[in-house]
Amino acid sequence: MNKFASHILLLLAVAVLTVGCSDKAIPKKDMQGDAVDFSYSDDLSKYRPKDEAKEDVLDNEAVMKNTAIKSSFEVSSRMNAVMDSISVRNNKVATLSGYTIMVYSGTNEVEAGRIRNRLFDILPEMDAQIQYKLPTYFVKIGEFYQQIEAQPLYEKIRRYYPAATVVPEQFKLEK
Repeated sequence: MNKFASHILLLLAVAVLTVGCSDKAIPKKDMQGDAVDFSYSDDLSKYRPKDEAKEDVLDNEAVMKNTAIKSSFEVSSRMNAVMDSISVRNNKVATLSGYTIMVYSGTNEVEAGRIRNRLFDILPEMDAQIQYKLPTYFVKIGEFYQQIEAQPLYEKIRRYYPAATVVPEQFKLEK
């Protein structure tokens, strides 16, 4: 009898759950296909922020046109003078494509200086230059229009510095 009572209680519990969990609260379409009214209305205006425009103040004030404000820190006239001088200087300076002999390329400044001084001893009539482009030092010598013009000097330098090479370069010219 205990089994029979437990089965009856189980069936009763299932029946209560199915009736209690019916979907009457969820709106659905009618059997004929008509849509159920899902409209919802509530006045939410009391929760909206209110911004009261002051129309009477705007009507009384005259509308001002946008004009530039003069500042005591105005530098445009001085800036124009500087820009003009830079433009004139840039028009005078031109560059020429050519070749130079690069003897050293590395990050050691002391070594670059030592090689430059040695080039003064080897070629006293030539001016060796050290150029620095972060983080590399370049020791270059000579200015040539054509690569073939650099060959005699290149052969002489290669006896002392086998890693030397002829590289393209832009030379500044004054107009």
